[in-house]
Amino acid sequence: MFVPKRGDICWIEFEPAKGKEIGKYRPALILSHETYNRLTGLVICCPISTSIRGAPTEVPVTNLDSPSVVATTLIHTMDWRQRKTKLITQAEPGVYDDVLRRIIPLVGGEHLLK
Repeated sequence: MFVPKRGDICWIEFEPAKGKEIGKYRPALILSHETYNRLTGLVICCPISTSIRGAPTEVPVTNLDSPSVVATTLIHTMDWRQRKTKLITQAEPGVYDDVLRRIIPLVGGEHLLK
């Protein structure tokens, strides 16, 4: 049985969305470890969008059908079994680390990057 793992890019259903939340059935980068995902039924992920704004928090993804970016400010914890999760591919080398480098300051961990 498929269990998403860290570094996977998967289709995930982001609906229903409220307010400024991102929606739609879209790719997402899986951040959480496979063991956590299997045991809890949840994944921690960042959605991937084709709306490229050039923000410093965006991480480019070039191995999908369209030019895309990981939206690192939109971290989600989702029930992957209920959200129609399907594997697309693996993130390219360096993408996962670039995403973490942008997330850590958002949650007050910039001192860990020094």
